[in-house]
Amino acid sequence: MAIIRVGVLGLGQGRSHLRAFQMLEGSNVVAVCDQNTILAEHVARDLNVDVCHASYESMLDDRNIDLIVVATPDHLHGQHAIQALEAGKHVLSEIPMATTLDECRRIIELTDRSGLKYHMGNQVRYAFCLRDVQRLIQAGDLGDVFYGEGEYLHEMEDIVGHREADHWRIHPHTPQTTLLGGGPHAIDTLRWLMGVHFVEVQAYHATQQSRWQTTHTTIAIFKTSNGGIAKVTVSYGMKRPYCLYYSVYGSDGSFERTRDQGGSVEDTTNYLYHSKVSGARRMLPVTVPNWNNPRIQRQHALGHGTMEIEQAQHFLRAIAEDYEPAIGPREAARSIAAGICALTSADSGGGQVTIPTFDE
Repeated sequence: MAIIRVGVLGLGQGRSHLRAFQMLEGSNVVAVCDQNTILAEHVARDLNVDVCHASYESMLDDRNIDLIVVATPDHLHGQHAIQALEAGKHVLSEIPMATTLDECRRIIELTDRSGLKYHMGNQVRYAFCLRDVQRLIQAGDLGDVFYGEGEYLHEMEDIVGHREADHWRIHPHTPQTTLLGGGPHAIDTLRWLMGVHFVEVQAYHATQQSRWQTTHTTIAIFKTSNGGIAKVTVSYGMKRPYCLYYSVYGSDGSFERTRDQGGSVEDTTNYLYHSKVSGARRMLPVTVPNWNNPRIQRQHALGHGTMEIEQAQHFLRAIAEDYEPAIGPREAARSIAAGICALTSADSGGGQVTIPTFDE
């Protein structure tokens, strides 16, 4: 298999992707870039990367790069992914794919025309605690799925309490949104679990704001392509430990993830109930690894366990074998459009908004 040469743009979350690709056969991280040049030089030196680009334009011109990891601030993802595709590079982008529908459509157009691969990095789809559940649901074990819930609860103080006042997440011109910030982890993963598209949405913001004067809580109700309903809650304001919660309910059974969650290398509990379990009166607890695949050695766990490793491995295989990545441009756009349309609804006071499905 040919070696895919990787460049990493943005060295906050980008460092986890950098280490993931360094662990895998079939890839070689050859360059990094960050607007903080001191950080970029430090990371390049400590992680043995040969080239440190002073600008993104320089990275785009580097013919030794086949794939660019986009790990910049949320509002730049679409622009940076488009530039990379226009420069002939494959793209692995952090969530969100983009912040506008036009950017989503442009990414689809470029990949359709060029054959380049694009993958949106929602690593939660690779969570060991959810993958078996998804297979059970898709196999029909829960029957006709008609309702699901997704929650991303992550206190803002924990995210930005140590940041400078002009940090992009709380900057008045580029604040991180709810449904396009942590929201794609809830939206995209819930869609994947339920096996549906979201086709219409009505959403509301809490009117209270964070101490940085940013919106901190949004709830969206989605109609699904199979006639069901889904609810997504994203909150940076709740005073509670981090929580990424999902539940799915069907005609034959139900699944709920615990809201009491530990660290990436700890075990967690899923709760299942099925009509075929004779005499069952309670949800059945199943203890499983949280964010780690036990088949991958624990010393290889990154900030999110082994999920970035498995995601990078999947994307390398999609490039080498020329197939559509699991969260390719259309699949990514379906989830991000749901977030964009939900924000449109909430910003306008809660009206119904139709969500494009990008099936054309």
